[in-house]
Amino acid sequence: LPVHWGGTMTDPDGNTKCISKVFIYFPARNFNINKAEAMLLKSLEWRKEWNMDNIVDWNPPEVLKKYFASGIAGDDKEGNPVVIIPYGNIDMRGLTKSCDSKELIKYFAQIFENAVLIMRQRSRERREPMGKLINLVDAENFSLGDFTYRPALVAVIKFIDVFESNYPEILRCSYIKIHGKTGWKEGLLKMIDADQLPVHWGGTMTDPDGNTKCISKICIGGKVPEEYYLNNKVLAVQNQNLHLDFKSHITLKKTESKIFEFQVFENVGSQLRWEFRSTGCDIAFEVLRTISEEVEELIPLQRVNSQVFKEEGSLICDEKGLYKIMLKNEYSDNDVDLYYNIDLNKSEGQIDVQSSAEIRS
Repeated sequence: LPVHWGGTMTDPDGNTKCISKVFIYFPARNFNINKAEAMLLKSLEWRKEWNMDNIVDWNPPEVLKKYFASGIAGDDKEGNPVVIIPYGNIDMRGLTKSCDSKELIKYFAQIFENAVLIMRQRSRERREPMGKLINLVDAENFSLGDFTYRPALVAVIKFIDVFESNYPEILRCSYIKIHGKTGWKEGLLKMIDADQLPVHWGGTMTDPDGNTKCISKICIGGKVPEEYYLNNKVLAVQNQNLHLDFKSHITLKKTESKIFEFQVFENVGSQLRWEFRSTGCDIAFEVLRTISEEVEELIPLQRVNSQVFKEEGSLICDEKGLYKIMLKNEYSDNDVDLYYNIDLNKSEGQIDVQSSAEIRS
C-alpha cells in the first residue's frame, strides 16, 4: 500500500502516491483490478518483445529522423511535456515505401518513451508527480490521400493501438490546429507559456537562427524523396534468400488460404509466433481464437505489405481455446509464393501442442 494511503510503499523517487506505471492501468480499466492486471501484463510482454527499456538508444533509419514530423517543444504550465506533431506534413505513403512497418511503430514508441523520461526527470526536480503530456497535432497540409493508401492507414491504426495499450492515462489533452479559424492561440496559451511554444504554433520560441518552427526541436517532415524507396533490385536480392530465411514454402492460388490451428489447453501461456514473406503480391492475414464456439478476432483480417517487408509478430495464448492463423491470396489473380515460420512456443513443463495446417480454396 502506498504511504499516502497508510502503507510503506513509495516510488523510486520517493513519491508517496506511487504514480509508477503499475497504477496508471487502474483508471484505464475503470478500476477493475483483473482487467488492469491483464492490460499491464500484456504491455510488459510488448515491452520485452520490442526491447523498450533500451528504445531510446536505438538509432532509427535516416528517413524516419528526417521525415517523421514530430518533436518535444517545451513544458506546459504544470511541467508536462508538449509534443508537437505536424501531422499534415507526414508523408505516410512515402514512409511506408521506405521502411519496415515495425520500424515506424518503433520510432513512434521512441518518441513517447523520450517524453516519459522527461516526465520522470520533472518528477524528481519538482518532487511531485508528473505523469501527463500534451499533444499538439497540426493538420495543415493534411490530405486524405494517405488514408486511401492502405499500408499508411494500417500504420496509423497501429500507432493508436500502441499508444492506448501501453501509455494509458498519459495524455492530459490533445489539440488539433485548424487553420483559417481564430482563437486557437489563446486556447493553447491558457495551458502553455508562450516561451515554451514555437512562434509558428502561437508562442514566442525560436531557434538561435530565428527559425519560427524551431526545427532544432521539431522535425517538420515533408515529401519523402523516392531515393529512399526500397527498389526492385534490393527486393530481388532479398527474394533470392527467402528459402534460407524460412523453414516452409507454399504456393497459393487466387483466393486460396493457408490456415494454421493450435489447440491450447494445459499449455496456456504459450507464445504463438509468426513471420512470413510473399512474392508476387501482398497477403491477407488474421488471427482468431475460438472459445466455446465463440470466435474472437485477435488480429482482424488485414492486408500486410509482405512482398516488401517480413511480417512478424507474436502473442501470448492466455486462455484455453483454438487459435487460428490465416494467410490468404486475397489480392492477386496470379499465384503467390509464401515463405513462413509459424509455431507455438511452449513454456517449460507444458504438454505437447496439438496443431494442424490446411489449405482452403
